[in-house]
Amino acid sequence: MRIAILGDFHFGYDRFYDDSFVQAEAALSKAQEEADLILIAGDIFDARVPKQEVIARALELFTKLHKKVIAIPGTHERRPHGFVNPVDILVKAEVVENCHARPVIFEKDGERVAVYGLAGVPEEYAKVALERLAPKPVEGAFNIFMFHQNLKEVMPVVEHGLTMDDLPAGFDLYIDGHIHSKCELEKGGKKLLIPGSTVITQVRKEEKVKGFYVYDTKQRVQTYIAIQTRPFISISLKLNPGASLKEQVAAQLSSLDFSKKPIVRFDIDANGTSLDQAEINNLKASYSELCHLFINVDGEEREEAFANLEEVAMTNVSIRERGLLILKKVAQNRNLKIEDVEEAFEMACDAEGRELSDYFIKIASKR
Repeated sequence: MRIAILGDFHFGYDRFYDDSFVQAEAALSKAQEEADLILIAGDIFDARVPKQEVIARALELFTKLHKKVIAIPGTHERRPHGFVNPVDILVKAEVVENCHARPVIFEKDGERVAVYGLAGVPEEYAKVALERLAPKPVEGAFNIFMFHQNLKEVMPVVEHGLTMDDLPAGFDLYIDGHIHSKCELEKGGKKLLIPGSTVITQVRKEEKVKGFYVYDTKQRVQTYIAIQTRPFISISLKLNPGASLKEQVAAQLSSLDFSKKPIVRFDIDANGTSLDQAEINNLKASYSELCHLFINVDGEEREEAFANLEEVAMTNVSIRERGLLILKKVAQNRNLKIEDVEEAFEMACDAEGRELSDYFIKIASKR
């Protein structure tokens, strides 16, 4: 059997909204040509509560598929118990089957494949969640364990994350979402594939190629199939103190094709030159109609990092996500549990009347 392995479409992603749909559709269209079964390792949507327009466009895309699709919710789709997450909507529309906390079995020509999933959970609780779930392979099937978390072997600098050793034993193949660059790992007899996202999000060199894996269960080999994406150009530049930043960037950009509004990333060695953020912002704004310009100075990822609450408001996330980020930061300062904050935030946003007051009375009684 041939199995297509995809992940992290991030439908509705603000920075590259249309790309999130166009590139996922390209991947899914090709996947159903190449495979018997399609797996999606979480973060189909970019937000826990997507806009109706995002859900409608996703449903339109999935209804075009004629192959079985098995998926799990990712960390971007996680909501407290009792709340509907966006993947649940796809399940109710019968275009996706959710394998979280249970095996979903697919059979073709006498061959059985069992897919067992763990939906995205807060990273600091991933190991405990996995131990409590205690997934077991299905006898007589090719067994796949699919999850959506940080993995220390790929991201050694993260504070929280699973390791290959933490993964349940006895499965024939392991699949991880969440990480946006493709990766293949083998350790301790476990084979793991990370398909990466289909849309560029972190604007790093490793994200230049997007696509998905096709795994052949009989030959036990995988093939990576690339899809067409918005052009991504990476340029390294050592500044000449005798010329302005704008002049030197313009010289590099002068020969580029802007017809498809490419993503252009500059990795700049400042060479002792002092650059301020206002100068960089003005430069980016001057090219905003031609390309998506990102500037990384002396290895500092200015596009992704934020150090204070004011910078949170400038990040490319929805207002709802910003609110949760701010609430998490306040909770950390007051030593509150993050999982309680997420639940409280969702209740405050979505619950009404008696349900909301009863919830906060219950929370207050625990303190």
